[in-house]
Amino acid sequence: MSRWHGKAPTPAGLVYFVFDEADQQLVSARFDPRNVDGRANKKSAVHDAFARYGDGLLDSFNELPVQNPTSEFNANVYAAMRKISPGTASTYGELAARSGYPRAARAVGTACGRNEIVIVIPCHRVVASKGIGGYAYGVDVKTKLLIHEGVEGY
Repeated sequence: MSRWHGKAPTPAGLVYFVFDEADQQLVSARFDPRNVDGRANKKSAVHDAFARYGDGLLDSFNELPVQNPTSEFNANVYAAMRKISPGTASTYGELAARSGYPRAARAVGTACGRNEIVIVIPCHRVVASKGIGGYAYGVDVKTKLLIHEGVEGY
């Protein structure tokens, strides 16, 4: 099997991730260890990227390759999401428009909730027009990440 897994500390807790060596891409990164497969690895470029992120180099994931989602909609949303600069936030509606689906703010919220590669695909930077919005791992985790990145108002 060409997959291996690891874990890394973040300002909001441990992230458990899976990397596919054959495809050279991150398959998942979550705040829980479910579906973590492959052999354990304690040192990699993924570990280094999470360490740099924790140290304040907030764009450390920009060059990290990630597995493409199965739907064209999610692929477009996640690509636009990865362009949200660290230290900023975007509303679900703004992200929908930038993704090419200006009337799909709720669907963007669903795509955020299904994101399998947290922080690297920064769904935590997507907020409601009147508040922080939800987060699959809880609003407190989302708030910690936004504060770490210097987003004002959180």
